[in-house]
Amino acid sequence: MQGKEMSKTATDGAVYIGIDVGKAWLDIHVHPTGDSFRVANTKPGRKLMARRLRPHRGALIALEATGKFHRAAHRGLHAAGHLVAVVNPYRARKFAEALGQRAKTDPIDAAVLAIFAERIQPRASAPPPPVQEGLRELVVARRQSVRDRTALKHGLAAAENALHRRQLRSRLRMLDGHIKALQSEIGRAIAEAPSLTRWFAILTSIHGIGPTVAATLLAELAELGRCSRHQIAALAGVAPFNHDSGVMRGRRAIRGGRKPVRNALYMAAVSASRSSPDLKHFYRRLIAAGKPPKLALTAIMRKLVILANTLIAEDRLWTPQKP
Repeated sequence: MQGKEMSKTATDGAVYIGIDVGKAWLDIHVHPTGDSFRVANTKPGRKLMARRLRPHRGALIALEATGKFHRAAHRGLHAAGHLVAVVNPYRARKFAEALGQRAKTDPIDAAVLAIFAERIQPRASAPPPPVQEGLRELVVARRQSVRDRTALKHGLAAAENALHRRQLRSRLRMLDGHIKALQSEIGRAIAEAPSLTRWFAILTSIHGIGPTVAATLLAELAELGRCSRHQIAALAGVAPFNHDSGVMRGRRAIRGGRKPVRNALYMAAVSASRSSPDLKHFYRRLIAAGKPPKLALTAIMRKLVILANTLIAEDRLWTPQKP
């Protein structure tokens, strides 16, 4: 299906906008008018985009998520009064394939996003507060440093040359210092934001959730307290999905979600299965029923994220008995 065929007039007379995001450029397509233009992904370019889209204020905008490069556009468009939905590029690409659109260019991707906004009606969302974005940057930096330290430790275990071993030890000491400094800065960032301080206290009151896991949840799961139990489990990647067809009943399995959140919840589940009386009993009951240990831990992960979501929504610390 070609771009001309994709730009058919919307049946409800509404306008939908798609924005393909790149490091250097933003490609914009207005559906169904077919108006397309490109601006630089810079402050002046984003201001120009906002001015050109001013007549369409209130239109739903599907903005492609690309790491940090979409964030400034999201903030600017939201501040200008637009409804902005941040869309996973993989989901948008699958939608394009469903339309029969095999060609891929930035303008075509923008047009596909505009039609995605019309057909799917993704939920618009406000950009996360700057303090939360700053916390996420620190959490990601710490996670990358920890990953690098693990790789260096493996390299040190295999190294035999004396010079190489000295260099690896030196780099390990440097990384230890970086991780310690990042951990301190994460604590300071949370302490300086009253809302984050409160949510951090709520999260760390739950058995199994320590400071590192709590900081990861605050940084990577901004929807905590604002979603249903099913939605938050899906966002965390611990919601089981059916795999049935006809009379066949396949094994349910978790899919998708945010990998950093899922990894953090796994470590919390391991700790909770040992330290929480209720979750320890729950884990042993699943094992006794013949469930694999990994499946039992996934069930605990789901309980933990749902509990965290509930406590933050109710603004209360965990207690053995619900008030």
